[in-house]
Amino acid sequence: MNGGSGPDIFYTRAGVGTQTYGAAGLAKPLDGIVDTSGLQKAALAAAQYKGKTYGVPFAVQTMSVFYNKSLLAKNHVNVPTTWDGFLGAMKTLKGNGVTPMYVMGVQQWMLALQIDAVGASTMDGKFTQALTDKKASYADQPYVKTLAAFQQLGPYLQDSWQATGSAGNEQETAFALGKCGFIIDGLFSTFAIKQVNPKMEIGQFLVPSPSGGTPKVDWYADGNISLNAKITDSAVQKAAEKVVAETATREFGNAFSNVAGEISPISGVDVPSKYPLSVQAAKWYNQQAISPIFGIRSPMDTPNPDPASLKKAKSPTITNGIFTAEQNIAVPLLEGKLTPEKAAQQVQKTVQWYFDGTNN
Repeated sequence: MNGGSGPDIFYTRAGVGTQTYGAAGLAKPLDGIVDTSGLQKAALAAAQYKGKTYGVPFAVQTMSVFYNKSLLAKNHVNVPTTWDGFLGAMKTLKGNGVTPMYVMGVQQWMLALQIDAVGASTMDGKFTQALTDKKASYADQPYVKTLAAFQQLGPYLQDSWQATGSAGNEQETAFALGKCGFIIDGLFSTFAIKQVNPKMEIGQFLVPSPSGGTPKVDWYADGNISLNAKITDSAVQKAAEKVVAETATREFGNAFSNVAGEISPISGVDVPSKYPLSVQAAKWYNQQAISPIFGIRSPMDTPNPDPASLKKAKSPTITNGIFTAEQNIAVPLLEGKLTPEKAAQQVQKTVQWYFDGTNN
């Protein structure tokens, strides 16, 4: 992209990923080119930078607990509806010689998403709004309780979980092959699971609330379809603009959900019934989503890029958002080497720039 040979249309990660290309002048603002009125505002916000839109959101991802229906039935384990019931179900599986849950210690990004999944049901919108408004911090008790609940999963993980994940899909593969009862994963992984075991009967539920409240679904805008700002051929530019504009239409959203089986951020698009897990996830997203979000893609995860630095960097990265902060504490937290209180303080220190109103 810096060399001028990038594609005319390209995918960018939502949030800081899209903002980085916008700040560097590599993605073209779409205002006046694309009609974004049909896009959900929360998803569209992750495509914007300094009042301009630099991409069209194409998917919303959700996190939930997936379970192996036949494995639970074989071990006489009921689908848990409470946090204690969830831990009890895993204790029963472990007592029967079955690995309760798989995680990938090498893939800390997935661990961070799992923290967010627990947090969505542990915290509430009142607290996450206070976080967003800088009237609360990650060192406060609601977030500490999130990390404490996540830490309780540690005894129920597979052996050598810290070394699992070099291929990036061991969690899904193990689950598909019946090697564990549960995984906390995203809607995006269901296709891979079905590829490994098309006949597998998968159930799903939201992480139960450790405090006994109504569970919430964690969600985030996945990525955006962006337009190269340096197309030199006017005819190519016009054609590319037309294609990108099409991706914001309901027709495109329906086609996307029909092929990918995922949730479109375009209003009026329904997930086809042939994807029952996705239909349920979409219902949770529409009716009981955590709002505002507090982890990946949240304002606390998107420090404003420095345009001057981006133009000099060959591969610019921003590593002081909440998502990175959660990745850094996930493994030692599950190992019991870090207390929830200390982990929360470490997270707060990493994202202090947000609360101070700086990008440092």
